[in-house]
Amino acid sequence: MKLSNIIAMLIGLILFVGLIGQNYTVPLAAPDYAFVYVDAEKKIYYAPSYIDIAKPADVDLKKLQRMTLQEARSKGLTADDTSVEKGYFRQEYRPLSTYLLEKMGLAKPLPVRWNKDGAWNW
Repeated sequence: MKLSNIIAMLIGLILFVGLIGQNYTVPLAAPDYAFVYVDAEKKIYYAPSYIDIAKPADVDLKKLQRMTLQEARSKGLTADDTSVEKGYFRQEYRPLSTYLLEKMGLAKPLPVRWNKDGAWNW
């Protein structure tokens, strides 16, 4: 294959990723080390932001335990439907093209919803 063909294909790929990448946002899922609130009786885990901010009336806050998402999943617990619907366990991070630049070290990472210590940023 000629060098000019390779260069043309690379330029085409870069343009394609650049155009499509601006229209697709990379989602981030809650990491395993993030803390959640668990109702062991109901076998459900909740996003802390849902519990701390909304304080749902149908949840007995006194029964909740705090553990990591990984621990909750390993015990067979499932995510609260409302927490999932409200998107608490996902973050729309950034466009694909900028995300790829970040991974190459050419763009600064954005703040994310979860700290390295398991706490949530709200």
